Amino acid sequence: MSGHQSFQVAGVNACKAGWLLAIVEATRHGQYLFEPKRLFVAEDFAAGLLATVDCKLVCIDIPIGLSEGDRPRQCDIAARKVLGVKRASSVFPAPIRACVSYKNYIAANAISRRVTGKGISKQSFSILDRIRQVDSIITPQLQKRVREIHPEVCFWALNGHRPITENKQSGAGQTKRYELLARVFHAVDKFVRTVNMKGYAIDDIYDALAAAYTAGQAALDKAATLPANPETDANGLTVEMVYPVGGI
Repeated sequence: MSGHQSFQVAGVNACKAGWLLAIVEATRHGQYLFEPKRLFVAEDFAAGLLATVDCKLVCIDIPIGLSEGDRPRQCDIAARKVLGVKRASSVFPAPIRACVSYKNYIAANAISRRVTGKGISKQSFSILDRIRQVDSIITPQLQKRVREIHPEVCFWALNGHRPITENKQSGAGQTKRYELLARVFHAVDKFVRTVNMKGYAIDDIYDALAAAYTAGQAALDKAATLPANPETDANGLTVEMVYPVGGI
């Protein structure tokens, strides 16, 4: 390849106002340079898909592919393993698909206990609406353009396969995550300083950027998955978490 080819990717992170989208442009100047271009909130997953129609790949921090109740998602288990004792709790167990249609915690918890013998955590229930939005739309064909990540796994990869032990909402945790992003993005400092944080927090921005960088690396075939050989759910969806490998 020669010249200055470019493409766009997106990272998506659930936030208080809806779905936070970070649009990143990758431009080839010998190597590819990644630069954040735009940050905005979409009301729901469908709107986010429309807004990213020109992106080569989109990575989102929401489960894609769900268990029917026979066993937990293997990607969740693998992610907790690489993150270690201190950060494993950041990976919420994904609910089984039977829970997705329930909007009441008591009902969702009851069906989970009946099918799996375990209830649904309050953390998992808190994102159940987001999971419902994705699961109602995603298909194996669409999954070629929309893939799942977990921000802490992405930062683990950027940190030399070492988990960041500091909480992402702490000052030390935010500083560490920013430093890692500054290594792989051009002009990320200016980008972060100029965004209008309304309906989302600084850690949401960092998570969305980590997802976008992973999308860029995956588009360049510089990504791997947890587990290495993902399973397929009952709807034919690949149950995986993507993370970046290699440099820019």
